[in-house]
Amino acid sequence: MKRLLAQIGITYFSVLAAAFYLSRGVVLILGGIALFAAILFFCIRKIRKTVFIPAMAIAAMVACVVNLGYTTLFVEPTENSYGESAHTVRAVLAEEEYQAYSKYYYRLNTTEIDGEKVSRRLLLKTLYPLDAEPDDSIVFTSDLHIIENRYYRAKGYLLTADSFETEITVEPAASHSLYYHAIQIRRFMRRTLEAVLPSDCAALCRALLIGDKYALDTEVKDGFRRAGASYFIVVSGMHFAVICSLVMFMLQRLHRWIRFFVMMSVVLLYAAITGFQPSVLRSGIMIALLILSRTVYRIPYAPNHLGIAGIVLPFIVTPYGAGDISLILSYYATLSILMWAGPIARKLCVKGTYGTIPLFHPVARMRKMKERLITLIKKEKAKKKGTLTPPTPQLFFCKLWNTFAMMLSVCLAANILVFPISVFVFHGFSTMSLFSSVLLYWEIYLILILSFVICLFFWFKPLIILLAFPLMWLCKLVLFIVNGLSSLPFAYIHVSELYFYIWLIFSMLLGGAVILYRNHYRYLLPAMLCSVVILLAGGLTYTILQTQVAMLEVYSCGDGICAALNCGGKLHLLRMDARSKELYQVWDKLSDRYNSAETALCFDEKDLKRDRMYRGDEFAISKLLLYDKHGAEDEDESIAAFNRDTDFILDDDVMMKVTVRNHTPVPYIKAYGKTILIISDACEIEDIPENERSADIILLSRAKVGMERLRCQKLIISDDSDLALRTAKVLEACYQEVLFTAGHDVRCWLR
Repeated sequence: MKRLLAQIGITYFSVLAAAFYLSRGVVLILGGIALFAAILFFCIRKIRKTVFIPAMAIAAMVACVVNLGYTTLFVEPTENSYGESAHTVRAVLAEEEYQAYSKYYYRLNTTEIDGEKVSRRLLLKTLYPLDAEPDDSIVFTSDLHIIENRYYRAKGYLLTADSFETEITVEPAASHSLYYHAIQIRRFMRRTLEAVLPSDCAALCRALLIGDKYALDTEVKDGFRRAGASYFIVVSGMHFAVICSLVMFMLQRLHRWIRFFVMMSVVLLYAAITGFQPSVLRSGIMIALLILSRTVYRIPYAPNHLGIAGIVLPFIVTPYGAGDISLILSYYATLSILMWAGPIARKLCVKGTYGTIPLFHPVARMRKMKERLITLIKKEKAKKKGTLTPPTPQLFFCKLWNTFAMMLSVCLAANILVFPISVFVFHGFSTMSLFSSVLLYWEIYLILILSFVICLFFWFKPLIILLAFPLMWLCKLVLFIVNGLSSLPFAYIHVSELYFYIWLIFSMLLGGAVILYRNHYRYLLPAMLCSVVILLAGGLTYTILQTQVAMLEVYSCGDGICAALNCGGKLHLLRMDARSKELYQVWDKLSDRYNSAETALCFDEKDLKRDRMYRGDEFAISKLLLYDKHGAEDEDESIAAFNRDTDFILDDDVMMKVTVRNHTPVPYIKAYGKTILIISDACEIEDIPENERSADIILLSRAKVGMERLRCQKLIISDDSDLALRTAKVLEACYQEVLFTAGHDVRCWLR
């Protein structure tokens, strides 16, 4: 019965997390299968006696019911009542604002919508900061849009509002909540670290200690991602355990019940300081149960604690909260460590007669080294007549290997379940993940301790000065290692979604064959190595091919043109024009595939504001090419403004000429021996220079008067209406190939 709660909790969380990413019909079928399995298992006496199998089936069924109930009773009424329409909203600012890619994000809890008392979570995006503090009331009238981004939906935000040309009123709070004081502590820790460290080191310490990764540069975050060390800058179990173990060490002489209540306060306070992130809550629940077990003199059972966390967490956040990717990775990394870290460590470390002797079983030479060391130790014992202490060099070597092997076993175990999930979600993986884990673990551990001590003893200036210097160099070392690993060739490999499913099916078949074989443990390691080699080969092939690819991508966005040029994995945005909902979907699609763009062409200031408003949170644009008819100089180095005919070199083989006619830019691109003409809705055919009316590919939003003057091999109409289909059929006689973006993207290969 000891494992029953762990099995139920892990099953419940896993099904609830999977249901977040599945459609309603699939969840309904999955729940029906779980109900049928539960009834069947109860009817079979032999299975019923095991208890845990029927209990796991019931847990899966309950998870499906909870997901469907939350969707039906809460999500859909919210979207139907308030989505895609204008409303007057009164809300309370629940959290600090954060800035990302020229936008400010405000997380609100609504109190009234159109004069009715309604409690919902709302995300407000602005181009300029508001003079507002947490707990202040914010009143505005704006269109509320349904959030399609799963990152925010998992955090409970179903609606968003954009303050583009919207008047916002801020009313100061009459009183503040307890959480407001936790935010003040977070701000104090941030100011303390910024006062004693350089900006780059302070930003790293803020990300590690309080989860404030917004101060990190985009290049640094991308470097951590490419080095496979992103989990270090997300506060989770490791960070929580380091802080709690340090506090526990300081309180070890107190009475156990006093220590228990102090530690519970520390757990709650640290969770509040980090913003009650789901991964932090998971770790906090497990640490609280561990402390409680030791306080009442019970042997802690970590899988049981993980199961309880899986049951409790969705009720603390929302049922959709189980789909938070940081929580999923943290949860399954913990589960993987609990299951396999011990067995892997026993394979890596073997105790000899007089201490821990290093041994790596797959390598025969290390086995011979072990035998030689044991022989030397026995000879030393014979010389010293019964002394059991091995020579000092051997003892030091054994302890050093033991430390390295334990750390390596944890890293290997954590990746067993996390690796396929991260490949599925991010469509890629880092080949440097294991190296970064081994190289950065102790530096991150020391940075956490030193940062916490500096914030705790801020009043003792000599201690702060003494600790700030080593902390700074540790941060510099971490950034240096991350930059070095991320800059290596093939440090991060992209994998196509189709190839991932092929690899996953092959790995499952291979695993099934190993399990069914009589002596399966013998072939487990070769099977795992075979699976990894196949994934690496496919990923490297896909990455190499991507660097040679050049294509024009035209996205389905309804009324408007959304097009980009993919040059060997580098993205150049040529036009982003669509309605709000469709533009959100396009930005989400680009964020998942590319993460960033080299350049983006904006036709006017309004386009620039809309692009900054709608583009995804994890999508950066290095250079903005902005048409400014007034010719004003912009102090922002990332913006290149122009008001006349201008040529831009986008890549080695890509040049774009922008002709300005009647205050309308007309892009004409020469890429890899082919020409592309983009005609926006505001552009007329007579405005286009005669020498540019012929191109290999012409892209326009709808048929125009005077189209007979255009000559091209391929005509693309960016429209999903019935009129576009009829227009395409009429124009087939005039052009070699006519395409339109009705419900699907169009890709034209240039190389």
